[in-house]
Amino acid sequence: MILTFRQKLRPTRAQHRLLDERLERQRLLYNAALQERRDAYRLQRKTITRLDQQKSLTVIRADDPEGHGADPVTMGRWTLARVEDAFTGFFGRVKRRAGKAGFPRFKAKSRWRSFGLYEMTGLRLELGHQRIRLKGMDRPIRLCPDRALPEDARLLGATFTKVGRGWFLALTIDSASIVAPEHAHPGSAVGCDLGIEALLTLSTGERIANRRPVSRREREIRHSRRALARCRRGSNCRRKVKATLAGQLRRVADQRNDHLHKVSASLARSFALIVFEDLRIRNLTRSATGTVDEPGVNVAQKRGLNREILDAAWRRLIDYTRYKAARAGGVVKTRDARRSSGTCSGCGVYAAKPLSLRWHACACGASLHRDENAARVMLCGSSRRSPRRGRPCPWGRQRGPSGRASSQNSPRRKVLETRRQMGIINPK
Repeated sequence: MILTFRQKLRPTRAQHRLLDERLERQRLLYNAALQERRDAYRLQRKTITRLDQQKSLTVIRADDPEGHGADPVTMGRWTLARVEDAFTGFFGRVKRRAGKAGFPRFKAKSRWRSFGLYEMTGLRLELGHQRIRLKGMDRPIRLCPDRALPEDARLLGATFTKVGRGWFLALTIDSASIVAPEHAHPGSAVGCDLGIEALLTLSTGERIANRRPVSRREREIRHSRRALARCRRGSNCRRKVKATLAGQLRRVADQRNDHLHKVSASLARSFALIVFEDLRIRNLTRSATGTVDEPGVNVAQKRGLNREILDAAWRRLIDYTRYKAARAGGVVKTRDARRSSGTCSGCGVYAAKPLSLRWHACACGASLHRDENAARVMLCGSSRRSPRRGRPCPWGRQRGPSGRASSQNSPRRKVLETRRQMGIINPK
């Protein structure tokens, strides 16, 4: 199993300077590689590949022995691979016609925070993974390891990232011992309903609170953004306010990730099968502004709902749970969420309910929270069928004398009757 262990570095002042120099060199290399590709196609209609640029990198290292020549060779290849990824994503978006294609742009200092190594060439762990020695530095860099690497871990690569004034090291490893042969609770399963009122509602009835980290710091973030808009570009005041705002946003992200990691770890430890809703987050958070000819309705309310959905980070929670469950010997599945809120988990009859109705009560005897009912339906395997059948729901389709569902009050019947009254279709 391939995982990434992120650890904080404790470099000295001189090592801080050397790391910043390497970061700047790789940024300039990225911009130069991007410029080469653009000019080659614009002037000669020639496509430059990553292999061509890696051959040019050999010449650059020979001409600059104290700069790129002192860095590991895989460091420059890592940067050239980022250029390749940018163009691959661009051509993929053009092919899919997914809105704006977004041609690759040059990287400013504020938009380039990482450099890495494809392989562990030029990087070595020392003293029980307490220090690392990077090629080009006379002294090793101290680490703050929060957890030990597995004994059979095979190091695949490393990434150095600058966050604020600190540095972090992400080690990519491949290990087989970290995967449990069997889950601690085999046969256990749970359905999960994602929401805003509660981040997660389980089919067991447990509701996990939504921390809303952005809402807690909304006031100070808004003040910092206003102050940043008033500052003159290039001034020291703007630089300080920008750093303050970045720190506030980092704290929000750290709080969110910490909560999601704890929730996902608890789910992975407790259940062998975890079922989530298969939601299209991009469609759910689509703007309701509309156009000039057809303006949207309830735009402010929809904007607030979009912020709450993005603040909850549902997709990140599913991703965290998926790899943690695989490590614990479990499985994560996603299923279609359509009709899950209106389907009764007891009798399986569907009846549409407004969002304002938060309690599910059915004639079959089911009486529970709406989200818990949806979580149980997700666990059943289908939103249209329930594991047992009972009496019909009072909101469902009315039954005829023969016991079959009558089509007199069906939604399709009502739509056709309305169209006939309006003269849209022939009454015959």
